[in-house]
Amino acid sequence: MEGTIMLWQRLIRPVAPREVPYEVRRREELLEQAQRIAHVGYWERDLRTERITFSDEACRIFGLAPREGTITIEEVTERLHPEDRAIWSSALAHTLRGGSRCDFNYRIVRPDGEVRFVHSQGDLTRDASGRPLSLFGAVQDVTDLKRAEHLTQLVFERSPDAICIIGRDYRYQRVNPVFELISGRSAKDLIGVHVADVLGTTVFEQTVKPKHDRCFEGEEVRYADWFTYPDTRRYISISHSPLHSKSERVEAILSIFHDLTDYSLASDALRSAQAELAHANRVATMGQLTASIAHEVNQPIGAVVMNAQAALRWLGVDPPNLELVRQSLDLIVKDGVRAGEVVSGIRGLLKKAPPRKDSIDINNAVLDVVALTRSEVLKHGLSLQTDLANGLPLVQGDRVQLQQVILNLVMNAVDAMICIADAEELRISTSSDASDRVLVSVRDTGPGVDPNIVDRLFEAFYTTKPEGMGMGLVISSSIIEAHGGRLWVTANEPRGAVFQFSLPAKQNGVSGDGPRQALAA
Repeated sequence: MEGTIMLWQRLIRPVAPREVPYEVRRREELLEQAQRIAHVGYWERDLRTERITFSDEACRIFGLAPREGTITIEEVTERLHPEDRAIWSSALAHTLRGGSRCDFNYRIVRPDGEVRFVHSQGDLTRDASGRPLSLFGAVQDVTDLKRAEHLTQLVFERSPDAICIIGRDYRYQRVNPVFELISGRSAKDLIGVHVADVLGTTVFEQTVKPKHDRCFEGEEVRYADWFTYPDTRRYISISHSPLHSKSERVEAILSIFHDLTDYSLASDALRSAQAELAHANRVATMGQLTASIAHEVNQPIGAVVMNAQAALRWLGVDPPNLELVRQSLDLIVKDGVRAGEVVSGIRGLLKKAPPRKDSIDINNAVLDVVALTRSEVLKHGLSLQTDLANGLPLVQGDRVQLQQVILNLVMNAVDAMICIADAEELRISTSSDASDRVLVSVRDTGPGVDPNIVDRLFEAFYTTKPEGMGMGLVISSSIIEAHGGRLWVTANEPRGAVFQFSLPAKQNGVSGDGPRQALAA
């Protein structure tokens, strides 16, 4: 009997619940985490009881506490935005009438009053007789996406630039109001229309299509040009950006047209004003050098007179010494050429002409300035030395403008050095750096530059000279920057300042074996 009781006890002993395997729990946790990150929950609607079961994330989306889980259809309806309840009812009714899947967007109102945008889709399950049993689906919070779409729409519609989207068939898919304005057509008259029908076949085939084709290959295309319209000309900056599909294939082009006419005209006016200012600066500088220039011209003219008188004397002897006459005439020619070069250099600096882009040997530009300033330097008891590197690359730019910069730097150095009793040497040197840029340095032995004002030297109207206007370095810096270079100042050792500028070398351009004969003053 006792054995029977023990056997019975073993048979009726409660069985401990089976533990859920770790792997299963881990998958459930990961699924829950994925739903939370993606703002996607799942739901199931029992069509027989009209009860709806929400996952934890679905509860969070609707503003419910997780694990509240099962709610009625009436409670869900209360959460729907009043304007979207018809969307919900219509989508479900359509599915129940014969569909197999519902897919729709709507708004919900959370208990705290916050409105959210959600996207739901679900599959219908039927029994063997075809009677609907349940709906199982997913719900996703797409509020952030909707807001981003709304902002994108606002940017598209309210952009001050003309914007359009063009498909692979070269037809307009979408245009914004500004595009309608500049094209003179409404959106309904543009959507679906071929670009060639708007711009003309010739313009499309020769100009537009090649750029569109590059964009359809995945390239970002940008350019700007003047365009002629019926009543005006406009300078337009255009960008074509590829729009990719999920397969990475470029399906369309986003084109943006930015009107830069006013900017371009203002830039032209600014360049014109800068050119006028630079010319005025050159004239003022040449005015400072009047005595020196007169000396430079008088020297060869005086030599011409002396050699002409000598030639007359040699012709007057009996018999005439024709060899000495020939030598005198050779000297007259050389002195005449020298005087002509001085005058030509002065005319070039004083002449008002548009900027040029020539191939320039910077060493020869330096020597031209040396010739103009030699007498001014000597007048103040100073020495001007040159240290010009051979075989420098050519630079591309305006010779007169670059000479103006060198002239300004030399005259500034002279002004600085005449204030110092023992200042003697002014040196101009040229070289090239590791990146093949050409460097020009003007070294003086004046008082140097106060470190506290270095940054202000290149400000307009800032000057350390009582009679200065404070525009020389500003103009010089703008000229060098316009040539793709940079102008700066450092301290000279043991005393003075070094003003230097660098210029990009012209590709495949190298100067000759050396500059013209360097003259020291």
